[in-house]
Amino acid sequence: MNKRVIMHADLDAFFASVEQAENPQYRNQPVIVGGTTGRGVVSAASYEARQFGVHSAMPMWQARQLCPHAIFVPVNGELYKRYSDHTTQLFLSYTPRVEPVSIDEAYLDITGTEKLFGPPLEVARQIRQKINEDLNITISIGLSSNRLVAKMASDWNKPDGLVWICDEQLPEVLDELPVCRLSGIGQVTQQRLSCMGISKIGQLRGIPLELLEKEFGKLGLHLYKASRGQGSAEVREYQGQQGRKQVSEEMTLQQDSRDARYLRMRLLSMAANLARRLREQRSLGKTVTIKLRFSNFETITRSITLQHPTDNWQMIHKAADELLDKMDLGAQRVRLVGLGVSNLRDGAGVSQLSLFDDGPVQAHKLDRACDEIVERFGNGAITQARLL
Repeated sequence: MNKRVIMHADLDAFFASVEQAENPQYRNQPVIVGGTTGRGVVSAASYEARQFGVHSAMPMWQARQLCPHAIFVPVNGELYKRYSDHTTQLFLSYTPRVEPVSIDEAYLDITGTEKLFGPPLEVARQIRQKINEDLNITISIGLSSNRLVAKMASDWNKPDGLVWICDEQLPEVLDELPVCRLSGIGQVTQQRLSCMGISKIGQLRGIPLELLEKEFGKLGLHLYKASRGQGSAEVREYQGQQGRKQVSEEMTLQQDSRDARYLRMRLLSMAANLARRLREQRSLGKTVTIKLRFSNFETITRSITLQHPTDNWQMIHKAADELLDKMDLGAQRVRLVGLGVSNLRDGAGVSQLSLFDDGPVQAHKLDRACDEIVERFGNGAITQARLL
């Protein structure tokens, strides 16, 4: 049996690179993509802009201070999706086991493809070359026997990098890397490890499993295995649009707020948009998640799983309302609010769910009628009265 070869492919500074590819005058210039209002945040920064300290999720006002001469452009989601779709189709020409995890990165299982396309490094080189030729952007690729190490390898030599970490190199090759390079280690966990005198992966590997589990609970076992370069090798077959993990939307508020009524209005608007997107892709969602980011940039999320999957905005908004009720804002002000629907499934047979109760069927018909109005007259043609 062939040893697993897992590839992690990560498009470099994706949004900014696409803008540079589409606009030759942007080449070799600092490009910053993100919200254009004073409350916006950076979605992507070219490597030329990163030299000035600009990075994604940074407030746009701060990016303008650090790099005032940069080219600032708004997010163009449809354009980036076209580039992403092209990349996915290229991946699928090598293997059916392609698992996108975001618009700019994916895992591939290329085990056993040698007879068709050559050894793994050759496959990686071909993919890098074709993406550069077809789209005029670069991609960094990591190879290993599992997902965790493949992702670390893709980040090793960015941009336009190619790194293969073999099992024979593990775990020592990871020793000098900072612990934050391991998946599952956020800022809070990193701070707790720092208090224990641990800043590098090699140091983490020296901590007994019992102590890690005592300090971090279930996360302790993951930290123990990850520090040894152990991770999952499972890459699911590509599932197209129905394989999407979630639909989501978020909004940075014009002013920080702790007005629950105002937050509910924002969630109501998002619920309507997400429900329409679910119907467009013929999906139903069962898990609703809200996200709040406060003035101090602390972020919290809460989720609820519905009894039945839905694409109805009232059900999504009701769940979001319940979640907001359970979140104690106290004196904190909210900077950003987000809403997501996940646990998706095929919604082709939605009308069959209500054979003896025509209420949900009538609601579905009403939603479809509203979709047709929006399709014909554009966004804003019809909306909930409360939003007016």
